[in-house]
Amino acid sequence: MSRNDRTTLELTELPLESVTKVFSFLENIVKDYLLDIDKFETEIQKYSLLEQYFICEYGSFYYSKQKINSFLKSQHFDGYDDFQKRLIEENADNFIKGIEGMRESLKKLAKNHKRKYGDFSTFKLPDGFIEKPIDFRLPLYFAVETALDFEKRLGNRLKTKSDFKQEVYTILREILQDEDIELFFNNTFAYSTNPYPIMLLYLTINKKTEFKRRMLQLYTSYSNYYLRGKSQYENYYIEYNSDLAEQIKNKKIKKTVLNSEGLLVDTGEFIELTEPRSHFYPKIKDKEEKQKFIKELKLFRLPEITKEDFAKSLYNCFVHIREDYFEKLIENPEFSLEQHLKTVSTESVRN
Repeated sequence: MSRNDRTTLELTELPLESVTKVFSFLENIVKDYLLDIDKFETEIQKYSLLEQYFICEYGSFYYSKQKINSFLKSQHFDGYDDFQKRLIEENADNFIKGIEGMRESLKKLAKNHKRKYGDFSTFKLPDGFIEKPIDFRLPLYFAVETALDFEKRLGNRLKTKSDFKQEVYTILREILQDEDIELFFNNTFAYSTNPYPIMLLYLTINKKTEFKRRMLQLYTSYSNYYLRGKSQYENYYIEYNSDLAEQIKNKKIKKTVLNSEGLLVDTGEFIELTEPRSHFYPKIKDKEEKQKFIKELKLFRLPEITKEDFAKSLYNCFVHIREDYFEKLIENPEFSLEQHLKTVSTESVRN
């Protein structure tokens, strides 16, 4: 039995007014918002950490299938139509699944704090603090290719997104289930067909040493993938714009069209850069202006991806990363997220 298992959390540890707030919230979120999980996640952040824990704890009990069905048959819901009642039933099921990670995380934080300090007088985050995901993903897509580029790649095959995704599964299967790896991948990496919003996931791990080893392995794999794609992307646009600058100087622009795969195809024809058309292109009359045009292509320079960037995704996905931050923030309200990410980048992604 761990030390946390021997630590208990009782409702009576809340002030009386907080007990009232907890059960009023549980009632109102059903009656006013039909147990909408998004509304729940927004509204619960207005409460203290200990209040949040008991909201989740008792919500798991009162919104269970048996309890919610009994609740909906009571006179409290006589004014609700069948559609609203069905929606509450569906939302209750999603609610139970959706808050389990939050409930366990809050329980761990509360028990750690009680064991360390004896009470909950200092168990609070800075005023106005809102827990939210970091709006950042690691990019997996790069330059649009011409048909010729595509044909060259077939002759000398490079790692694709699908190859990299399989590599992610191989690296993480020792510490995560496949469905959790899928959640991690979609939450962490930006690709053109990714339909999912960035979320705070509650992925858990058993051994921190193994977790750190796997994260270093994954960061190394991703860095290799990204640097190769970054180089291709930048070289593509440097070559393209160097060639375009020469075409503008010669007043003859290559005619290209999109094929059925959406790739650019050079038709072998040229379009005369007449005076009216020249207004849509930069002015390039000599070699000096051409070099100036090429040097100004900063728009096509991709940023470096650092270990701190990688740590942002770990923060969004793994609950123990956020728990460490909250414990430090409770002790020191001035402790910043940037400081925490720097610590994560050195401790969780290190050689």
